[in-house]
Amino acid sequence: MLDSPMPISHYESIESKALHVKEYAIACMNQLQGWCSQEKASILIDLALKIQPQVIVEIGVWGGKSLVPMACVLKANQKGIAYGIDPWSNEASIEEVIHPDNKSYWGQVDHEAVKLGLVHKIWDFGLQDTIELIQSTSEDAPLIYDIDILHIDGNHSEKTSYFDVMKWVPLVKKGGFIIFDDMTWYENGVFTTARAVEWLNENCMKFAEFSDIAIWGIWVKL
Repeated sequence: MLDSPMPISHYESIESKALHVKEYAIACMNQLQGWCSQEKASILIDLALKIQPQVIVEIGVWGGKSLVPMACVLKANQKGIAYGIDPWSNEASIEEVIHPDNKSYWGQVDHEAVKLGLVHKIWDFGLQDTIELIQSTSEDAPLIYDIDILHIDGNHSEKTSYFDVMKWVPLVKKGGFIIFDDMTWYENGVFTTARAVEWLNENCMKFAEFSDIAIWGIWVKL
């Protein structure tokens, strides 16, 4: 026997809540440093609203511009933790980086100031119980199991980006989602993230691809 349909007011209430969460999350992200577009943040928010995740892991947090919007959904759901893994280190940021401009920027920028700014904003947004920052390289970070959403946006060198998918994708739940940023990162004639993307295509199901500030995609763990 089919359940009786919910009244229209029930669905209107859900849509109203989702709109409120998205508006708040976008307002928060606009106060942070980073390169996540509003279009991408909107999709990440929709995904988190849809699947009601318990565990989100982001590799490469920087100023929190993509981590915070997803954490806002967890706060609204009153469940779940968003783990943000980033060394906030000049040395780690330039490892295997080829292009001199990228090497110069990431070798000189004040990582600690960016991290401290993010920590203050997390408290301002009331997300201190929802976000756990882990200051570490992806390689040295402790394993986190049963991941519902994995967002990889760390060092884009071939070695590091490939390591990120090899270490972290196996920790995603079956049916969980992997978001990989900068699929076509290009330095000195080399598509440095191509090997990582190829591995994702061979071992997961590609769900969608988007182009705004950069080309990024979503895969489903099989």
